[in-house]
Amino acid sequence: MAPPIKFTKADIHRLFELLNEELAARDAVGEVYVVGGAVMCLVLDARAATRDVDAFFKPATIVRDAAARVAARADVPDAWLNDAVKGFLGAHGEFNDYLELAHLRVFVAQPEYLLAMKCAAMRFGEEFHDVDDIRYLLRFLNITTVADAMHLVTRYFSESELPPKTKLVLEELLSPRGATMRVFMATSRESGTPPERRANLHPRHRHGPHETPGGDTRRAGGPAGPVPPTRHRD
Repeated sequence: MAPPIKFTKADIHRLFELLNEELAARDAVGEVYVVGGAVMCLVLDARAATRDVDAFFKPATIVRDAAARVAARADVPDAWLNDAVKGFLGAHGEFNDYLELAHLRVFVAQPEYLLAMKCAAMRFGEEFHDVDDIRYLLRFLNITTVADAMHLVTRYFSESELPPKTKLVLEELLSPRGATMRVFMATSRESGTPPERRANLHPRHRHGPHETPGGDTRRAGGPAGPVPPTRHRD
């Protein structure tokens, strides 16, 4: 079995450019709200690549169809843009502007909201990075106690929505004895991770009169907004 494709930041930007072209070809404008590992890759530089772009988008049918055409053009999996994450969205998503093209706007989850989503999902297994991402985000946000972590998470999810393992993992990560768990998980990951196959987004996939150059990439802060979230600008 071939190892899974992974997308770098440059790969994802190229896919967004192609998505912009496909939307332009149908005179449509789409919005994509990125969460999960893609944010860790695109904004936080916490990992070099991600297996897909977890996001929700609108108009859903138009963007999904355009993403399928992008997959055919770029020879990548149909699920490169994956909205299965909808089950982990909170009631009050907070997003920053990330990329603006002529027919596509891309937003990324703010780190606080991303941490809360990771804590609510708390998936284990080789294919998931929730615990690693939570560890990184705790450091990034300078959260050092379980009480502070839970206070942030419950801004987005009630405690009844969180699995019991959420608090247990936070206690492990934020306590001195959590160092043992971190070393164990790092060792297991290094020994058990299969080789990865990079996406091949060759310039040969560029075609058509609707070619649009990439827009500027930026990070920006913004106030809270409901889901579907209000767009935030500087």
